[in-house]
Amino acid sequence: MSEPRRMHPVAGFLSFLKQLKELFLPFIFIFFIGPGDSFGKYYFLGAAVVILLMLVFGILHWYRYTYRIENGELRIEYGVFIRKKRFIPIERIQTIDVSAGIIQRIFGLVKLQVETAGGGMQAEAVLTAIKEEEANQLREALSHSKSQQEEESNLQHTRITYQITSKELLVLASTSGGIGIVISGVLAFLSQFAEYLPFEKLYNTIEKYVSLSLLIYIIVLIALFLFISWFVGILIMSLRYANFTVEKRDDELYITRGLIEKKQTTIPLTRIQAIRIGENLIRQPLGYATVYIESAGGSLDKGEDFSTVLFPLVKKTAINDLLQHFVPDYQMQEVENHVPAKAKWRYMVRGLLPFIPLVLIIIILSYYFSSWGYLGMLLLPIGATLGYSRYKVAGWSIVNDQLTLQFRFFSKITVFHHKKRIQSMDKKQSFLQRKKDLSSIKTSVKASIGGKRFEVRDLNESECWTIWEWYKKRNKKNIEDIMVE
Repeated sequence: MSEPRRMHPVAGFLSFLKQLKELFLPFIFIFFIGPGDSFGKYYFLGAAVVILLMLVFGILHWYRYTYRIENGELRIEYGVFIRKKRFIPIERIQTIDVSAGIIQRIFGLVKLQVETAGGGMQAEAVLTAIKEEEANQLREALSHSKSQQEEESNLQHTRITYQITSKELLVLASTSGGIGIVISGVLAFLSQFAEYLPFEKLYNTIEKYVSLSLLIYIIVLIALFLFISWFVGILIMSLRYANFTVEKRDDELYITRGLIEKKQTTIPLTRIQAIRIGENLIRQPLGYATVYIESAGGSLDKGEDFSTVLFPLVKKTAINDLLQHFVPDYQMQEVENHVPAKAKWRYMVRGLLPFIPLVLIIIILSYYFSSWGYLGMLLLPIGATLGYSRYKVAGWSIVNDQLTLQFRFFSKITVFHHKKRIQSMDKKQSFLQRKKDLSSIKTSVKASIGGKRFEVRDLNESECWTIWEWYKKRNKKNIEDIMVE
């Protein structure tokens, strides 16, 4: 693959659609404002010219974009007016994602993304439309050096596969935060187009057949809105995680998901920096959790807060067995050391702080308008309960070369660190903490654009020193391994 290649011509059309998507809202905004009777035809003529220019630019972008592999590098040349070159050494590549949207699947094509550590908010290289066979060749060439390929070709590949069940997919979709995204989107739509929606006509139509007061009508409408949002959220998550499989081939994980848009991510085990387990407020009582991989490299397209989902929904009791099969360097650990009792009130006060300004505003408004606002005082015990739950969860544990940190914001988070993968560790102590002989510990790992940081607050200072001394005892071999990888 040393000769320059171009993507499939569909890439030019996809580039055009991307530009059109970015200008969609401005076009709609100008349309509703109205160009005026005298300039109406010029508005539509100008819009047509802009769209035509974007189509031409998309075609030129495809024609000028070439890629090849040469001297251990992925070399890309692109640019319509200014010619640019980007050389990516193969050893810097962290993850390779392959996906296929609706348009790609119509033409039997896929999109390939290459991500590197510190590559920025976007993927380092994106090939939007290439044949699947060519994507597989590129992935093999970029995943290994030539000597590694020759060595592995003589070995029998071992494969271990995990696939999400229908029951797990349904529970995953039903307990996800997808409903919040749908509600936010609908509210944003309503805020822009509420005046065009026939709410009054709908109410009058319903009143002809069913006698409802305005209050009951509003309650029913809100309940129906929440139910539809929940159903749409389930549909979105089901389509996103349908056919979710994880396949381990020797030292690499191949993660595939999606029904309409199929995505595949390749992650070498050596690139995994930490394992994170998330349990939201609904799944935790049911005994379910989501397992994430924190790997070097990331982009905005990845989602999940720059993390890769390893197991979307599994029973917590089954996590250790799965880790042993797929990520043997990490193991499930229960937290043995919790935050001391003297830190309880510090956690509860921090839980209250975000709610206090809101409660004060509600009380002031209630004094002038309605006494119902005093119900806002109920936010205070909610904040204190949230703080107490954070206090009960926070803690740490060390077994051999693995450090486990556990904490909560809303969801309960458990992070497994391997000693040699921790980029830095901070021990912090404020003036108030010093009075109670408390400290906080924070770790950083190499992931996404700015890395990932995890913190447990208000531990006994002696325990923080224990963690600190454990981290300092990294031997020379650990440091050399980090530099090589």
